[in-house]
Amino acid sequence: MTNTKILRPADLQSVLSRDKTYRRAVDLLLETWDPTGNHLFSDLVKSSDVLFARKLQVTGLIPGKFKLDDYQQVQQFIAAHDKWLTAAAKTELMQTFE
Repeated sequence: MTNTKILRPADLQSVLSRDKTYRRAVDLLLETWDPTGNHLFSDLVKSSDVLFARKLQVTGLIPGKFKLDDYQQVQQFIAAHDKWLTAAAKTELMQTFE
């Protein structure tokens, strides 16, 4: 991701329409994820959710309850919500710090 604070048109459309991609990213940032929301399967955070959440946070649209660029806060988030996260999401969360 670039360091720009402007969303691409497709991302902006997701925000304006508050589509599933947007809602998933907001739920991640606000720590309101519900992995049991779909009773047919466990709905876990994916790497794409982390990427879009990071875009929303960088642009200042959704500050969130924790900073995705703060190592300690990300570690605490992973420890507290490990059951919510796929392995790819955990990797993406830590990508900034490698």
